[in-house]
Amino acid sequence: MADKKRRQILLIFIIPALAFYLIFWISPVLMSFFYGLTNWSGLGSYEFIGLKNFKYLIKEGTMFNSMKNTVTYALFVVVWGNLQALALALILNMKLRTSGFFRTVFYIPALFSTIVVAFIWSYVYAPYYGMLYEITQKFGYDGTLNLLGKNSTALLATAFVETWKTSGTMTIIYLAGLQNIPEEVMESARIDGCNAIRSTLHVRIPMLANTITVNVMLGLIGGFKSFDYIFALTGGGPGTSSSTLMYSIYKMAFVESQFGKAEALAAVAFLFILAVSVIVLIFMKRKELEA
Repeated sequence: MADKKRRQILLIFIIPALAFYLIFWISPVLMSFFYGLTNWSGLGSYEFIGLKNFKYLIKEGTMFNSMKNTVTYALFVVVWGNLQALALALILNMKLRTSGFFRTVFYIPALFSTIVVAFIWSYVYAPYYGMLYEITQKFGYDGTLNLLGKNSTALLATAFVETWKTSGTMTIIYLAGLQNIPEEVMESARIDGCNAIRSTLHVRIPMLANTITVNVMLGLIGGFKSFDYIFALTGGGPGTSSSTLMYSIYKMAFVESQFGKAEALAAVAFLFILAVSVIVLIFMKRKELEA
């Protein structure tokens, strides 16, 4: 009886959270799938049109172009973001006199809001008066460096801004992981003849497996939900060269008033991101066990 009463009390506490989850998470997802099968414009009535929205997205190339851009953006954020954060963490872990100062400096970008960061980098990237333009002019380059205005560079230039902002957070996470490695392990590596490079490659990095998984998933989530920097810096352009899934959904819904098509793309994005995230998480967990 005591166990039954305890379960009932626990259920009472669970019900409000469960109701909140169902109303504000499960219901919108299900409604998204439903409206993706209609021609709803966001206001008024709608008609059930089946899979026409999905066929339109495939025929026009919007779906695959947005997915390609999103994957490219996410890969850059994950790979470059983790490489630079790990490198900074290794430097800060060397116990230099100025390490405390540089920890603060590296973390400062994470304190700024997205719009502030985008505003700063819009001047850095400005083709005729920006910081990059001035630097290239000093080295004798006479042309313009319009990274946000070219199809080949706009997406990665925007992704770099996100890695600049998030590098501080990732660096702190890596630094915490490095400082949790027992000193006895590093001492054993030195006794066995490992120099700084070997001990980093064969001891430190394998022992950071859990930390790497955390940062990879953080980068993946940030890359897949990429909207704010795209919106602020490129507007999905030039053309659709930097239009990601989230930006395409926003544009269809709130600019073109095609909520049915936007909901169809949102449903595809949900399933795609869920599948990729699960696959990456399983892969990273296996690598943790191997390490």
